[in-house]
Amino acid sequence: MFVLLLTVFIDLVGFGIVLPILPFYAQAFDATPMQISLLVAVYSAVQIVSSPIWGRLSDRYGRKVILLLTLTGGAMAYLWFGFAGSLASLFAARALSGAMAGNVAVAQAYMADISTPDDRAGAMGRLGAAFGLGFVVGPALGGLLIGVQPGTADFALPCLVAAGIAAIAVILGLIMLREPPQHKTKEHGLVSFQQLRAAIGRNNIPAIIGLNFLVGFAFTALMVLFPLWCQAHLGWSPRQVSFGYVYIGLLVAVLQGVMVGPLTRKIGGPRILLLGATALTTGLFLVPWVNSGVAFAADTLLLCMGTSFCHPTLAAMISQRADEAHQGTVMGTAGSVLALGRITSPPLAGLLFTHLGPNWPMLMGGFIMLPVVASAAWMSLISQRRPVP
Repeated sequence: MFVLLLTVFIDLVGFGIVLPILPFYAQAFDATPMQISLLVAVYSAVQIVSSPIWGRLSDRYGRKVILLLTLTGGAMAYLWFGFAGSLASLFAARALSGAMAGNVAVAQAYMADISTPDDRAGAMGRLGAAFGLGFVVGPALGGLLIGVQPGTADFALPCLVAAGIAAIAVILGLIMLREPPQHKTKEHGLVSFQQLRAAIGRNNIPAIIGLNFLVGFAFTALMVLFPLWCQAHLGWSPRQVSFGYVYIGLLVAVLQGVMVGPLTRKIGGPRILLLGATALTTGLFLVPWVNSGVAFAADTLLLCMGTSFCHPTLAAMISQRADEAHQGTVMGTAGSVLALGRITSPPLAGLLFTHLGPNWPMLMGGFIMLPVVASAAWMSLISQRRPVP
């Protein structure tokens, strides 16, 4: 498990390095604000398509080979991005990077293969912690590499470093990663629509995927406008906003990596989901009353507790309900639906921010979370701490 977490962490550091340079790099090609937003969105748009494909291929050919293939493709995408000669080339490289990012589903399926059902939520939490730490270290390193004057920066340098880090992840995976012994491919060939529907349609998997979509939609509405909200509501500078991101990343990493597993074993997945959904909903509704650094720290703790408890628990529930032969396919489909929420949330949040005020995207997220709270409460009542089938 440690090797997988280390590989994912290193991969996410490389991904995060590129994030700070995206707007400035696009501006070097005279990109408009709309084109910059599309450059960001194309990554998730392609990921929606690629996640179930990589997941299914990992079911057929094995987790390790698909992880190594996508990590290698990610390194090539960074190189392409760093030496792009036009805005169209930037879009193409970003699309390739998004296609390779569908390997998140493969990592989740790998984690499901090597963990017991009782430890599934904790395992997903540790995977989420590796992602969170990567997002903390990567953007910070990218900000240092781009320098203090982005307009005159050498944009190739951060991309070269990102490609090198991805290459390290490939080497580590090639040498140290082992195919999960529990993973046994039972079907060959491409999955048909009927097989896909049968794999996903069992044991209330669509309902759990829907709850995960709502959580992702609500939290993205907050995060996508976080810098603008901090500027408008708290008067923060970009430097203070960057510290806020570090605080969020560290909270998510600790909560997912340390607390989710033990709490799940102690009180059960449905109750962890209820606790997380209630914390996220409360935090979103309290956002308009955050008017100081102390209030920000307290409310952000609620928000991070919410997403840190909800996503790993829901991922574990989906994995526990999927049969062994279709773990990758099911997790890939769940990842696609989650990515869809992360794409559709920002435009609506932006409209609310512009026309109603900076607090309304968060209030919208709070209302969207109410069905998750109700569903978690219902599952808690009927579960009586029985194992999920």
